[in-house]
Amino acid sequence: MITFEKPQFLLFMLCAVPACMLTLYRLHQLVQGYGADSAGIQQLVRTVRLRMLLWGMGWCCLCIAAAVPLWGTRQVSTVKFGNTVIFAVDISRSMTVTDIAPNRLEFAKHYVHFLLSRLPEAACGLVTVKGQGVLAVPLSYDHQSLVTAVESLSPFSATAAGSNLEQGLRTALAAFQENRLTGKTIVLCTDGGETAGSLLRMIPRLRQENVQLIIIGFGTAEGGSLSVLNEKYESVLQQSSLAEDVLKRAVQQTLNGSFYISALEPGSAWKVLQSLQDSSAHGEKIHYVQKPVRRAFECIAAALLLFCAGFFAGGLYEKKDT
Repeated sequence: MITFEKPQFLLFMLCAVPACMLTLYRLHQLVQGYGADSAGIQQLVRTVRLRMLLWGMGWCCLCIAAAVPLWGTRQVSTVKFGNTVIFAVDISRSMTVTDIAPNRLEFAKHYVHFLLSRLPEAACGLVTVKGQGVLAVPLSYDHQSLVTAVESLSPFSATAAGSNLEQGLRTALAAFQENRLTGKTIVLCTDGGETAGSLLRMIPRLRQENVQLIIIGFGTAEGGSLSVLNEKYESVLQQSSLAEDVLKRAVQQTLNGSFYISALEPGSAWKVLQSLQDSSAHGEKIHYVQKPVRRAFECIAAALLLFCAGFFAGGLYEKKDT
């Protein structure tokens, strides 16, 4: 079965239809103007029609090459890191505070995307943390769906109110394979605000499960204001700042290489990435997988042959007539 990496480029094949119609129309006008009995006109018509056919086929081959056709498979070796990473992202309304530009959540989305782009061979998953934890994307080596899910993160992605980091970590723990004993990392992106549960209550479970916890703090100590509803359903401003003390205390008790880092710290993303890669290096293995073969080169070669054949088409007909 033939598939395409970029099937949208196949639409350019339709450009050949109006070009062929215009060529045939001009030939019709030429025949009417000079008459069909002339040997020179007949030879010209045959040459143009053949060139139109060959060049049209060449154009289609180029469009197919641009779409990157895939057929057939071949065995290739690939390195799979032993470490698995669950990104737990806080999407509560406090993450929309703009004390860091453009806001905490948008900054976190770019941060996670950066890490994902540099962990192509690590199994990763995504948990959204709000009133409860939701496994948005299970662990997988295919990061495309994960990237799409990260880009669409919003406080409106979940209907539950508040922020429950404890439940988010509980959901992240359940996402790991049951028989996996090592190589488990949770990357928690949050401002530390909690309206339910307690992050510290999950520390014994993390230590028991031998899970590394990396907490990335988003926000500033000064914080910013957030519009909330009080008991009388009146809109009031509430101050929201980064709760670094709680987050640091959590990782200090977790052990297993766990640490806290502020997202605003210079080079923080590289430090997190280095930790993820270092913990993965001990468990990396070479796997042999079947991957589809790209056939763009064959299509380009066919297009060049067809274009060259079209250039020589007139000469061939001239020799036959003589």
